[in-house]
Amino acid sequence: MLLNSFLLSLALAARGLAAPVADEAENTLMKRVDHYGVATFYEQNGNPGSCGHVHQESDYIAAISTSWQGTGYPPKYCDRKISITNQGGGQNNNGVGKTITVTVADTCPGCDSNHLDLSHGAFQALTGGNLDPPGQFNIKWNFLA
Repeated sequence: MLLNSFLLSLALAARGLAAPVADEAENTLMKRVDHYGVATFYEQNGNPGSCGHVHQESDYIAAISTSWQGTGYPPKYCDRKISITNQGGGQNNNGVGKTITVTVADTCPGCDSNHLDLSHGAFQALTGGNLDPPGQFNIKWNFLA
C-alpha cells in the first residue's frame, strides 16, 4: 500500500513538472506560425488598454482579438511581441514589404482572430506615414515572444 501511494505521488509530481514544457512547446510553435489578415488603427485617447497601461498614439502597440486574449484579467497575450509585415492593399499604401515589431497592449472585441488593430504610430510606420490606405491593409504577422 505504501508503495502504491509513493508511485501515485511520483506520477502526480511528474505530471506537474511536465505542464510547463507543454506551455513552452505551445509558445514555441505559435512563434513559427504566420497569420494573414488585416490591420486597422484605433485611437487610445489617453485611456489604458485592456492590459492596463496608457500608451502614446506614437507607440508601436496592437490590440488583438478576444479569441487570443480570452476574457480574464490580465488578458493572456499582454506584452507579447508581434512582427507585422505590410502585404499591400488599400490606397496610398506606400509601405508594402515594411516590417515592424509591436507590443500587445489591448483587446479588440470586434476583430477576428487574424485582424490586428494598431496604434497610429504602428499603422503609419507600416504604410509609409499614411493613416488612409483607406484605414486598412493586408498583413502577415506572427508572435515573437
